[in-house]
Amino acid sequence: MTVERRLRACVDRFAGTSGYALSQALGPMLTDAELTSMWLQERLIGLQQPRPQLPAGFADPVCQSLVMLDHQRVHLSLAIVSAEGWKAESVTQVGAPQIVGFADGWTTIRFLSAPLAKVQRHYLDQTLHDRRAFAETPRQVTTGEVICLDNAREALRFVGLGADVVMLRLLVRDPDAQQAVECDASTGAVLRVREAQSGAGRIRMMLSLLRSLGRSDAVPAIAEALASWPAHLRWHGVREALATDSIAGFALLQAMAESDPDADLRALARRTRDDLFTRYPQLAA
Repeated sequence: MTVERRLRACVDRFAGTSGYALSQALGPMLTDAELTSMWLQERLIGLQQPRPQLPAGFADPVCQSLVMLDHQRVHLSLAIVSAEGWKAESVTQVGAPQIVGFADGWTTIRFLSAPLAKVQRHYLDQTLHDRRAFAETPRQVTTGEVICLDNAREALRFVGLGADVVMLRLLVRDPDAQQAVECDASTGAVLRVREAQSGAGRIRMMLSLLRSLGRSDAVPAIAEALASWPAHLRWHGVREALATDSIAGFALLQAMAESDPDADLRALARRTRDDLFTRYPQLAA
C-alpha cells in the first residue's frame, strides 16, 4: 500500500469525528517523520523529472510546500521555509503592518528541522467588546517540537530565521466556521474580517447582488439550496429572500422557524416571524 493510501485510510477511519477530536487523533499519526521519509522516497523518481518553470511572480520565495494529502477535511503538507527569502521579504515590508491571521480549523505543526527559528504565538480575545490579538514573548523552537493551534483564536508566525525550516503541517478544516480575522501583529488591532469559507463568501455576495437587482425569480433556487448551507448562510439567504419577495421569503422564514436543524436559528426565525406578523398582519393571509 502506498503512503498516500495509508494516509487516506487513516483519515477515513475517523469519518464522522468532530473537528477538534479529529485533529487530536490524526496529529500524532500523520505528522510523522518516518512516514514523511517514505512518502518522499516514493516520489523521488517523479521529483527528478524535468518540470516546467512557473512564470515569475507565481512562486512563493519564502515557503515552498509539497501536498502529501488533501482528503475530505484534512490537508497535510511538507513545507520548507527559506531563511533567505524570509529575510528579504522582511526588508521589503519595513514600515508596513505585519499581519497575523486567525482562520478556520485546527493546525498541528511538527518541526523536522528548525536549528535557528524563533516564533511568536498570538491569541485572539473574542470576549472583549473590541476584539484584539495578544502576543506571547517570542521564543526559540526546537527540532522535533510539535505545536497545536486552534486557528480561530491562535496563530503562529516566524519572527526570526537563521536557517531554513522544514516542517509538517496538518490542517483539519472547520466547514462551520463563519469568520476569519486579520490583525496587526504589533498592536493587536483588527484590520479585516472576512468570510472564513471562500465559497460561503461568494454565495453571500451573490445573494445580496440578486436582491439588489430585484431578482424575485431567484427565490426558488435559494429555497432549494438552503439545506446544503451552514446556519449563518441559511439565515442570510432567508433575509435576502424576504427583501426580494416578501411572500415567498416569508414562507421560507416560516419553514425555518418550524424545522431548521439549528435550535438557535429556529428560535431567531420564530422571533422574526412573530415580529413581522405584528407589523404586517397581511402576511398571515
